[in-house]
Amino acid sequence: MKTSITSLLLTLSLFGPVVAGELVPVKGKLQGRENHSFLYEDGCKACHQEAGKKNTTDAACVECHGSITEIAIADEALPIEEAHPHKSIHFGEGASCLACHAEHKKKTPLCTDCHRSWFAEM
Repeated sequence: MKTSITSLLLTLSLFGPVVAGELVPVKGKLQGRENHSFLYEDGCKACHQEAGKKNTTDAACVECHGSITEIAIADEALPIEEAHPHKSIHFGEGASCLACHAEHKKKTPLCTDCHRSWFAEM
């Protein structure tokens, strides 16, 4: 499992910024991100580290993706420089991963509560 994650991270770092994958059926009605399909081979424990249905935490995100400062964001894709989601003037580097990202459903990033035109639903 660790080898798969390491390979994935290396590939992502070589080929550009990380983006949210499309939602695809995983099991029954449950959906998950297509770029995380390898996680479902081992059950749900990679993200839900303590119990299958318990909510995940930022620690599970950081274990695979690295800290918020290590995740590449394509600056040219931002509507304005201040829209960088990982360098927020409001949260700095302190916003939870889960405030903007979701694995099993589309989610509108926290910034859009006020800055409605900056980001689409992911």
